[in-house]
Amino acid sequence: MKNNYIQIHITMKQITVFLLATLFMVSCTEKPGTDELSLIKVEKDSLKEVKATISERLAEIELRIAELDTTKSLALISTAAANIESFNHYFQVYGSLASDQNAQIYPEIGATITTIKVKEGQEVSKGQTIVTLDIQSIREQEAELKTRMVLAETTFQKQKKLWDQKIGSEMQFLQAQNNRDALQNSLKGLQANIAKGNITAPFSGVVDEIFPKEGEMAMPGMPVVRLLNLSKMYIEADISENYVGKVKAGDQVIVSFPALGIEKPSTIERLGQFINPNNRTFKIRVNVDNSDNVLKPNMVALININDFKQDTAVVVASSLIMEGASNKRYVFVVNQTKGAHMVKKQEVEVAMTYEGRSLVKSGLSGKEKLVDKGARSIRDGELVEIQK
Repeated sequence: MKNNYIQIHITMKQITVFLLATLFMVSCTEKPGTDELSLIKVEKDSLKEVKATISERLAEIELRIAELDTTKSLALISTAAANIESFNHYFQVYGSLASDQNAQIYPEIGATITTIKVKEGQEVSKGQTIVTLDIQSIREQEAELKTRMVLAETTFQKQKKLWDQKIGSEMQFLQAQNNRDALQNSLKGLQANIAKGNITAPFSGVVDEIFPKEGEMAMPGMPVVRLLNLSKMYIEADISENYVGKVKAGDQVIVSFPALGIEKPSTIERLGQFINPNNRTFKIRVNVDNSDNVLKPNMVALININDFKQDTAVVVASSLIMEGASNKRYVFVVNQTKGAHMVKKQEVEVAMTYEGRSLVKSGLSGKEKLVDKGARSIRDGELVEIQK
């Protein structure tokens, strides 16, 4: 015991003598006209050597104390590893779900609804008749026009035959021709209106809502059916102009729906080319697969956009990083020396953080064992016990 004390005492004397000798040499080497900055740098380097020597010796003393002082209890800590792995950073924007095939179907003519051939929730195919209108009056007009057409065509053919023989006047021929053509055009218009008596589905989908009832009057501008096809939907969102150049079409995104608690991977289909002067944003469009039909139009969606990716990075749990004076961040690294565990305070530079994980730019190699629980109750150079 006495020998150990003498050894420690002698060592400290040696360090003190070394420190005094260093200061004496620095002061003696000063000459008139010597650059003061150079002298200060030399002194700084010398003090660093002294500090390193003292730190090393203190560590040895701590270890020796731990061996001899059986009554001293060590701080209990848990550890977590620094890892080398990929790191992804995302930013979030809110958007709203929509579908290109979400339409209200309107009649093109005014008529009484005779039959509604579908029910709400029913799937229909493109071109399938969904509502029929009473077009009996139009059919009667068609029959009358056809009768008049026969007479007009006969009159025209006779006038043409006479005109070809240079009999009669040209005016009579032209009047007959004009009458025939006018009736033909009227007939085509009536036949087009007859076709509009059957309201058909413009695309395949599901009948979401039927507005009128059979027997009511259908009018242009008043919808009869809402038709949806939700198998393919999209999200539109506004992104700050600060991300121009960082986000591009084809980038991977993760879309989450808070109301449903589900996530779906997707890609950015298109970027808007216009910056909205009111909020300094541009639009993006993200397609979403909805083959399971759980998503609904106008549902709120949260888009996680990947704006940074590094395949090989030093990553640690953000909870392991503490902040000291001058906002400097640090961790405690656990080193094993002669069977004991000693912690060392290590400053680190954090590039970015996402969801509890931090990308360490400098200060760690990725192979260290770091203090997790108990980090706030220990100090640099302290011996600790690792909780098992």
